[in-house]
Amino acid sequence: MSINVKNLSDLQLQARINFEAIDRGDILLPGFLRPCRLKILMVVDGYPGSFLNVSFGHSYFGLSAVVAALQSNPEWWVKFDITKAHRQTDPLGAADMEGFRFTQGGFNINNYDQVWLFGARSDDGERLTDAELEVLARWMDQGGGLLAMGDHADLGASLCSRVPRARSMRKWTNAQGVPQPNGPDRHDTLLKGHDSFYTFNDESDDQPMKTTVRKYPLWGFSPFFHRSMPHPVLCGANGVIDILPDHPHEGEVIEPTNLGQNFSFGAYVNKPEYPTVGANQPAPEIIAWAHVQGDHTEGRGGAAGTDRNKGPANTLMFGAIGAYNGHAANVGRVVVDSTWHHWFDVNLIGRPLDSPIDPPTGMVDPKALGFLATPAGLAAWERIKNYYRNVAMWLASPAKQSCMFMHATWGGVLRYPLVEQLHPKLPLWELGGYARDAIGRRAGQCTITEWVRVLFPVEISELLKRRPAPCLTCPPFEMIELYTLGGIVREMLTLVYASRAGKGEVDEKALARAMVAGSEIGIKEFLTTHQESLKHTQTLMKRLEPNFRVVAKAEMFVHAHKEQKATAVRKKPTAKKTTRAKPRKK
Repeated sequence: MSINVKNLSDLQLQARINFEAIDRGDILLPGFLRPCRLKILMVVDGYPGSFLNVSFGHSYFGLSAVVAALQSNPEWWVKFDITKAHRQTDPLGAADMEGFRFTQGGFNINNYDQVWLFGARSDDGERLTDAELEVLARWMDQGGGLLAMGDHADLGASLCSRVPRARSMRKWTNAQGVPQPNGPDRHDTLLKGHDSFYTFNDESDDQPMKTTVRKYPLWGFSPFFHRSMPHPVLCGANGVIDILPDHPHEGEVIEPTNLGQNFSFGAYVNKPEYPTVGANQPAPEIIAWAHVQGDHTEGRGGAAGTDRNKGPANTLMFGAIGAYNGHAANVGRVVVDSTWHHWFDVNLIGRPLDSPIDPPTGMVDPKALGFLATPAGLAAWERIKNYYRNVAMWLASPAKQSCMFMHATWGGVLRYPLVEQLHPKLPLWELGGYARDAIGRRAGQCTITEWVRVLFPVEISELLKRRPAPCLTCPPFEMIELYTLGGIVREMLTLVYASRAGKGEVDEKALARAMVAGSEIGIKEFLTTHQESLKHTQTLMKRLEPNFRVVAKAEMFVHAHKEQKATAVRKKPTAKKTTRAKPRKK
């Protein structure tokens, strides 16, 4: 029997495609859950007929790469439904809605989980009206998530500069002192290309800039554990996401100093910008900073300097990404970015052929491909795409967070290799470790940590207030996380076996009950284990205590000095006597 190698190769390829589709949640097998859906409304603006006009198609100021990245995400527990709205006209006709207004007939903002604003226009007659801002503000206060950004100078002010919270988390107007595009004080994050000087096209090469990321200490005050994590938005499947595309003139993210201001739009009046719940008033934070390199020197006009684009630039570090956790105040979350050049096609997949700043005809320029040009660029691109997906997941409402948590855990239990590795008799901490690793291969483990924290917000908050520091016997939060996940996984395994035995289909209500019961089981077993550990530690200390002796340190070193001196004297060489040989008798 002969085998057609071509046909066999095609079958293997198709099998791989099918497996990847199942793994992403695009194809559902019996027992699997449909991914949670996050509905995102992307709103852009621009100047029709000019270069500065945002498009959802592939263009210089295009969002095609971001949309594609979200629509092909690898996380099996979530899918992103994107609606594309342009406030004027999309130059490539790629928008779902043009001439968009938040107050237009037939539009209902409550159909969306998030609104993403990419503002290109300066503050002008096309700005959001008070009636539109009332719609947006009410929705944000009811839990809607917001992403907002512009660029240098006041680009983006028309769309974003008056939106609650976003307006004070970033500089939008000249009155706020926005960075200008030229001069030594510009926010120039370019890295040199594969040469020794800077050009404007360096923003389209395969080299991202390095950022400084804020680190948050993990719960647990033992001196044996000094652990931290980045913000969940910057926690990737392959570690901290500390890179972004570079650009020669960016805006700036800030932390507002006045948290007591109110806003009013239409009939929605005197609402707190940053609400307080009890004694808690969460504040926006800068979660990543960008850097201006210190080696920009005059190189324009044929000069011998390093910067052939804009000339000298002052060394600087400035806010690149900001985040506000509104869930802690019962409102929506907000993320702001210093520039949409961290998101546009020109900085990601290269300069389109019709770009006004093209290389000469017939010239092959790798910057026409961006991060797609090299394997190193592709690796960086995967990390940056992870940032986009993290933003979308973090901005989701508490209800959608719970949905993702449950679907992620259940999907991890059903998928290979866990479906063959797990058994209910395994220790809870081991079950939890398997689950965290499986989910963490697609999303940063910080996401899982945050999901678990939300299960016990009050209890953990109170414990943190009461616990002294340092605490030799205090466990790190990681152990609570593993036991909680382990309890949930054990309960889910019971459902898996029941389903295989023909005792009914698994539905989301049953899984919800498993989540609650598993959380309780995990915490109870953690507390029991921790108490037993304390008893063993106390017993060990009592046995060791009689063997501890306190030695006077000064006396110890004096004895050591005398011993050293005596040894040196004993080993000191002595001079040998020399004698003349007696003459021989003749």
